[in-house]
Amino acid sequence: MSESRSWWSGPPPVDASPSNTPTFESQPLHSDALDEIEEEKLLTRRVHVIGLGSIGTLVAHSLKCLPNPPPVTLMLHRPDMYEQFKKSGRIIRLINKQSDVNDEQTGYDLDVLQADGYWDYEADAPLGFPANPRQLDESLPTGETFISTLVAAVKSTATVTAMRSIKHRVDSRSTICFMQNGLGQIDELNREVFTDPETRPTYMLGVISHGCHMRGHFTVMHAGFGTVALGIHRDPDRYPLPRQSSMPDLDQLSLEEKRMYFPTDKDLFSNLSSRYLLRTLTRSPVLACAAFPYLDLLQLQLEKLSANAIINPLTALLNVPNGALLHNGNLSVVHRLLLAEISLVIRSLPELKGIPNVRNRFSATRLEHLLLGITARTAQNSSSMREDARYAQPTEIDYINGYIVRRGEEQGIKCALNYMLMQLIKAKTLTQLNAATLAVPYGTVRVEARESSAGVVTLDDHSIPARGDVQ
Repeated sequence: MSESRSWWSGPPPVDASPSNTPTFESQPLHSDALDEIEEEKLLTRRVHVIGLGSIGTLVAHSLKCLPNPPPVTLMLHRPDMYEQFKKSGRIIRLINKQSDVNDEQTGYDLDVLQADGYWDYEADAPLGFPANPRQLDESLPTGETFISTLVAAVKSTATVTAMRSIKHRVDSRSTICFMQNGLGQIDELNREVFTDPETRPTYMLGVISHGCHMRGHFTVMHAGFGTVALGIHRDPDRYPLPRQSSMPDLDQLSLEEKRMYFPTDKDLFSNLSSRYLLRTLTRSPVLACAAFPYLDLLQLQLEKLSANAIINPLTALLNVPNGALLHNGNLSVVHRLLLAEISLVIRSLPELKGIPNVRNRFSATRLEHLLLGITARTAQNSSSMREDARYAQPTEIDYINGYIVRRGEEQGIKCALNYMLMQLIKAKTLTQLNAATLAVPYGTVRVEARESSAGVVTLDDHSIPARGDVQ
C-alpha cells in the first residue's frame, strides 16, 4: 500500500515520561497499523458504487480490471438507467483519450431503486447462475443487500438524498468513500442522516486529480491521468479537536483522552471494512491511489477547493472553458481578490493550528501559483459548474465558495466577495431555468412558460394579485 507522511506523530506511549511532548515532525503512515491480523472476519468483499457519472464509472471500471476483482454492485437510482444498462450489454466502457483504446468490462451486479424506496438486487448471471452470489450475512431481512463498502461519487448537492436512501443498509461496520468536489457534505450528513455516532459508518475521502468525462451511457473518456489521495475522515463526535484554551498538558491526560484528542492512524483505521476498501482501491494502477493521514488529506482538499472556488464559478458566469481565465489582466485582479479571502479563512481554521508551514502553503501568492498551474493543465476542459449552469442544473457552489463563507463566519471573517459570487451563480442558474420570463413586465411575481409543439412559448401569469388588479 502506498505511504505518505503525517504531520502528527501521535501521543507518547502510556509509560512515557512527563517530559515527552507531542511534535509535529513528519511521520510515515505506518502500514503495520493497518496490516495487523485481526480475529474479526471481513463480512464481504463486495464494493458498491453509487453515482455513475464520470468518476463513479471510472472507479467501477478500474475495480473490475484488478486481478481477482471484488464483486462490484452498481447502484442505479432510476429505472431508466437500468434499461440503458441492459441495452448497453451490461458493459462499462473506458476510452483512453491518448491511445484511443476502448476497454470494456462486464460482470456487474445491480441494485435498482424502486418507487417505494426498495433497492431491488439483480445478480450478474451470464451462465444462468450468479457469478458472485451474495453471502448469507449480506442479505438483510428486507431482502436488500447490506452495504459493507461503498464508493459514493454523487454530486455534492445530492449527497444527503443519496445517503438517506441507503441509511437502513449501513451501520458502524460500513465504510463510505466520498469522491466529490467541495467540502461540508459530511457535516450535513451527520446533522441530517447519520445522526447517531454509535451507528454511523466510517467516512473515507478521496481527492481526485484525474481528468475524465462521460461520452455516453456507461462510457467514460479518460482524458488525463492523475491520482486519488485517500484518507479517513476524523469524526469530531468520536475524536474532537483538542481544546485550544483549556487543554491540560499531555502527560495529565488519561489514555482514553489521548486517543480521543490525538488519534493515531491505527485508531482512525480501526474499521476492518475501511482497511479492506483502502487496500482494494490502492491496488488499481489506473486510479493511482495513495493513502494519506487525515491532516495531510485535509490540506490537499483545501488546495483543490481554493482552485475550484475560482475556476468553477468564473467559467460558469462567463460561459468559457478553463483556459479563457488565463492571460486576462482583469480576471487576474478578480483571482487575487478572491484568493485573499480564501487564504485568510484557510489559515484561520482550527483544524490546522500548530501545523508547520500552513501560512506559506496557503498564502494567497502560493494559491495563485497553484491556480494558474491547474488552469493551464485543464485549459481545454469545461468545468462541471459551467456545464451545470448551461443546463440549469443545481451547482455545487454551496460546497465550494459556500464552504469558505461558512468557515469564515465561524472565525469572524466576512467573505463578501465569495458570498457575492455564490449569489451570482445561483442567479445565473435561476435565469437559465426561467429564461422565458425575461421579457415579462416589471412587477410580475410568478410566470410559467408553456412551449407548444411548434416551438411557440406562451407565458401564463400566476401573479398575486393578478396583473391589472387594483389594491
